[in-house]
Amino acid sequence: MPHSSKKPLRQTAPTRSWNQAVERYNLPHGGIEIIIEGRHSSKLDTINAITDSSVTEQQKAKSSPLPLTAPKKHQPPHQPAKFTDYPEESEPRKRRPFYYLATRSAMVVGLLLAIGNIPVYSKISSDADNPSLPDIASLAAKDALQNDQLIELDLPETAEETFSGYEGGVLPAADAGKWSLYTAQTGDTINDAFKALKISTNFAELTDDPDIHKTLSYLRTDSKLLVQMDQGKVQQIIYSPSKYTTYLVSLQNGVYLGKPANDLFDQQTSQVSFTINKPFALAAKEAGVPNNISRQVSFIFKDDINFRQIALGDRVSLIFESFYYQGELIFANQVLAAEFEHRGTIHQRVRFALADDKKMRYLRPDEDLELKQVAFNRYPVKTGRLSSNFGFRVHPIFGYRRMHAGADFAAPYGTPIYATGDGKIASLGRRSGYGKTIEIDHGDGIKTLYGHMSDYNSNLAQGDTVKRGDLIGFVGSTGSSTGNHVHYEFHVAGSPEDPLTVALPTKGLLEPRELKAFQSYVLDLTSQLNRLRKTAATQRIQYSDIGG
Repeated sequence: MPHSSKKPLRQTAPTRSWNQAVERYNLPHGGIEIIIEGRHSSKLDTINAITDSSVTEQQKAKSSPLPLTAPKKHQPPHQPAKFTDYPEESEPRKRRPFYYLATRSAMVVGLLLAIGNIPVYSKISSDADNPSLPDIASLAAKDALQNDQLIELDLPETAEETFSGYEGGVLPAADAGKWSLYTAQTGDTINDAFKALKISTNFAELTDDPDIHKTLSYLRTDSKLLVQMDQGKVQQIIYSPSKYTTYLVSLQNGVYLGKPANDLFDQQTSQVSFTINKPFALAAKEAGVPNNISRQVSFIFKDDINFRQIALGDRVSLIFESFYYQGELIFANQVLAAEFEHRGTIHQRVRFALADDKKMRYLRPDEDLELKQVAFNRYPVKTGRLSSNFGFRVHPIFGYRRMHAGADFAAPYGTPIYATGDGKIASLGRRSGYGKTIEIDHGDGIKTLYGHMSDYNSNLAQGDTVKRGDLIGFVGSTGSSTGNHVHYEFHVAGSPEDPLTVALPTKGLLEPRELKAFQSYVLDLTSQLNRLRKTAATQRIQYSDIGG
């Protein structure tokens, strides 16, 4: 290499010692090498020859902005060159290698940062006992990254989503098929639950897993069991022995697997309030009320409200059980409490179980919380239509205006007729224009009459006791009648009242101990209903009638 008239930055020794680490700063054109003293060895020259083979001495000379000087003759072999800034001086200044390395490195880094190109730092070291070259694949990957080339990775073709530690498949969709709910009674097994839900399946296949068999053999009293059926086969079973414990059985790849899944299932108490501005069923649906909950509301308030004459502006508030799985509402269970404000009158009902009766009842708390239950049904038939109201009218047969002392419900011939309240049969037989008639005495001055029957219940006779809802006869057109219907009258103290609007009598239902428990239970629910009513009241709509 020719000598330069400029002051050289450094001198490089002709030979290098083994275990001398070469630190190389790769500049855009060429590089700078710094040698750190170590043991003598000739093997490092071989490594340097390999690593520098891609750049010739001539290229280094052309690419380096500062020429390198030849080694001084007076230096002994195998010794690193001394750093000097002015080699022509008789006695060059001595500099500490570490200080020189730090200052020169800082200068190089600062220069490269200024031009926006951060150098890639690499270090090659060798072992005296087992020298080796860098892995070729690793160097190729580094070169590819420096040249912005794409590297293909060996990844799996698909990634399956798993839930709650399940491996090997995705759980069936929560919204597929149909879900059913069973609340376990004392001593129930999975067989009892499936029988009640009318589900047939291969229990040997379902309980083949010992863990599933052990968990579902006997169901805890009042535990919840939800079953998902799709295409005639059980897809998933959710067993919840408590509000915070859930065991999931899921069909995956033709095999039933069972594991705890507390994070996937949630039992909640939902609250909904809305103002009616269209037929009840449509208004409830738009408010997000499930269909089975809407049907329960119609049943709960059937003795208080004529759903064929609901008014715009009526307000409804509901509290009901709901079950969520994988974030989806899969089942809405029972209404816990409900309020229906109809034409300014507030009707409330709360679901409560009596101590001596397993059947759940919807009871009405009065203002003083003295519990009463409505003693009568509003209608004597379960199907049919109102064909004639209570009041004065032109008689369809006689053609003159006269008082119609009851309400007529048209229904097909032979439709069952039921007693609307508890009582004793006062008379049974034909009565003038009423045709075949039954009259029931309910006590306290209240009587009901059922006319134009086609026939009676053959098991009944005058003086027999009947309960509310008992079958007493069948729809016909006997007597002065123009078609099949039942004529129904409601008398209080000997005077006929409109069966559709009369205030139905109530009766005490709870013992003192039960009443105290109910008062404690109902207080929170009625408070929630009151808050919901205020929410629904924000929607102000003028009153008008809506047909059923």
